[in-house]
Formats: sequence, structure tokens, C-alpha cells
Amino acid sequence: MDFFKKFFSSKSKSYDKIQDEENDQQKMTDDERFVYHFVKNGGKFFYPDDMEDFKNQLNALLKQLQKEHFSVIERGYLHFLEKLNVPVKFSFQKDDVLLGGCESLIASEGAVMTTAKQSSEYRNIELPQKRVIIALSNQITSNKSEALNIINKKYEKPPANIQTMSIFAPPENNLSGNKWYEVYLFLIEN
Repeated sequence: MDFFKKFFSSKSKSYDKIQDEENDQQKMTDDERFVYHFVKNGGKFFYPDDMEDFKNQLNALLKQLQKEHFSVIERGYLHFLEKLNVPVKFSFQKDDVLLGGCESLIASEGAVMTTAKQSSEYRNIELPQKRVIIALSNQITSNKSEALNIINKKYEKPPANIQTMSIFAPPENNLSGNKWYEVYLFLIEN
């Protein structure tokens, strides 16, 4: 009898712990909820103080990853990074580190939503696994529905290839075959 009591009491503690975690998440802002889920999903999060700090963190990451440059396929980032003296090239190979933007950051999942505007019509699985995403704080949305509504309002004709990335570390048990990405996110306050 004590065995069952012990078993069920441990279940109830786990349930209470889950309830506390859910209550804590409900008290969080969308910014906090995004960071919580993003990091929990295996993402690496950076919040630079200013452009100089951003440049230093990017260069330190490049050195840590043992790469000579970031690859970009969005022309706007090419010029922006060249002005900051961050080494970039306008092409990529599968083992490169791809740097770019996103459409939104989804707080409820810690996911990054991209479209063909960021991927130049490539599908996520055709792009490098290592990604550096640069996002602005006003790109954080509560959920996917809100993110899709923003895309529909932003573009006269919604872009193709809308995708989300939410697995940022190799899963222990990847029976579903989901693709994971090594993502470094730089969130810039605007």
C-alpha cells in the first residue's frame, strides 16, 4: 500500500511542478516567454547593448565557430555587415554559417518564422544547419496565428515558403525525423 501512496504522491508533485511552470509562463511577457522557450529548445540567445557590442559578439561567435566569414543570401545584410567590418560572403555551402533575418519570433513555442524573403526561395533543409538570426524586439509575436496575420498585412502578396524552426539541438530520440538547426539569435532592441 505504501508503494502506491509513494508512486501517486510523486505523480502529484510532478503535476504541481508542471502547474507552477505553466502559471509562471502565464505571468511572463511575450519577450520573456520567447526567450524561455527558445533557450529550452536549444537555441543560443544574444542581447547586445548597442551596435559596437553586436559587432564584437558577432566576431567572437565567428571565432568560436572557427569560421572565416558568415554567409548571407539577403543583400541588405551583406551591406549592413560590411559596414560593421564583419566578414561575409554572398553565397553559401552546406557547412557554412548562414546569417539572416526572420519574419517573426513566436513566443508560445520559442520558434523562428521565415519566408522566401529570407531564404531566397530555398527550403530550410537546403540551407546550412548553422544559422545566425538577427531580429528586432518588435518581431516577437504571441503565437503562429498572430505571426501569419502580420505577414498578410505586411505584404500585398504573401511570400511563399513560410516555415518555422523550433528544434535547436539534436533530439535525443528523433523518431519523427524532424530537422534540427543550430541557431544563434541576436535580438536587437528597437
